Amino acid sequence: MTIAIRGVRPADAAASKPRTTILSVQVMRGLAAVAVAIFHAQVILARSEYGSFTVLPSIATKGWLGVNFFFVLSGFIIMFAHANDVGRPDRIANYVWKRFSRVYPVYWIFLTFFLAAAYRGIGHPNFSWDHANILTAYALMKLSDQFSLPLQVAWTLFYEVTFYAVFIVLLVNRTVGIAVLSAWMLCVTFSSLVLGNVEWGLLNIWNAYFVVGMLTYLLYRKMGGRWALPLLIMGTLLLLVMLRGYIEDMGYAQMHPWMMISIALPFAMILLGCVLAEQRYGWKPPRLLLNLGDATYAIYLVHSPAITMLALLNYKFTAGVIPPMALFVFTCVGSVAAGVLAHVFVERPILGFLKGLETRDVGTKVAAMGRWLGAAAVQSARGLAQSRYIARGHHVELGTAGISRSDLIKPA
Repeated sequence: MTIAIRGVRPADAAASKPRTTILSVQVMRGLAAVAVAIFHAQVILARSEYGSFTVLPSIATKGWLGVNFFFVLSGFIIMFAHANDVGRPDRIANYVWKRFSRVYPVYWIFLTFFLAAAYRGIGHPNFSWDHANILTAYALMKLSDQFSLPLQVAWTLFYEVTFYAVFIVLLVNRTVGIAVLSAWMLCVTFSSLVLGNVEWGLLNIWNAYFVVGMLTYLLYRKMGGRWALPLLIMGTLLLLVMLRGYIEDMGYAQMHPWMMISIALPFAMILLGCVLAEQRYGWKPPRLLLNLGDATYAIYLVHSPAITMLALLNYKFTAGVIPPMALFVFTCVGSVAAGVLAHVFVERPILGFLKGLETRDVGTKVAAMGRWLGAAAVQSARGLAQSRYIARGHHVELGTAGISRSDLIKPA
């Protein structure tokens, strides 16, 4: 699924047709997802229960930066997709539907499968079954003071949903929206950079990444293509310099907001350089990379359980047989492949179904989706009941969690 906008003309393209896609953004999304998968592969394989393998630690441990890149890309994409909706309250329903249908239904499917597996006793679940906690996980909104996410990588979606909600103010009124976003960022800046706040929520420095992405989009609209290569080169060099000695592990970085916000700069430069280069030189990425970009969301949601499963299978059946480097590569590739399959067989059909509802009014959309999800839930419940009956009396040890919450990418 490519990113689309109607009628927005970059500075260099004023005399040409409006751009409707930016393929390089899809590629960057895919590469960010792969970086996160590499990070989690390194973390999981390093655990004693999976063989204590340490492979390319100086590189793999920096894969968490894929999340930083994701957030910058998200701010850019939302502006790219909805720039023409700013100041148009009549577009709010359409915006909400698009954001909701893109995030929630696919996430709910994978979350439900994960919960069903945990309910069957597969793995060692380390989350609470408290109703408020489960509702928090499904709503992607904090409905309890303390919560533990079943699908732990979903912490990023809380920030995404918050940003989507704030962006609505821009649709209501352009001036008010700019004022609200500016005030929000001033509060985030003061809280994080002056007071040193690192707590979860509206004032965490992670929120600033979305606005950095929005500003990057505005620069894209104003700047000429001649800046493409300088920006790309400088951004890449700056990131490499930071990786060499400035950027620490994720836990340390999140405790130092100045470090966190500085990381956004090279990513913004790389993003801006890439989109301007595509605009100027008409670069067409390989189909494989575009397919990877299309599957980004599914890869992000399923890669960690997939890595855990592959690591456990290796430890139980082929321990010591596969060389560490080969195992690391196989685990990374396997987890990404699992995400691509999830995209093809789960995410893409769901998005196709929801796409067919876009011409209907909101009430009809919700009703149709409710019937579809209801039918899916009934089928899942029947399958779960049948499998529990068949497996009764047997203990299944193949883990879906297999990794502690402290090892997963999460906010401080």
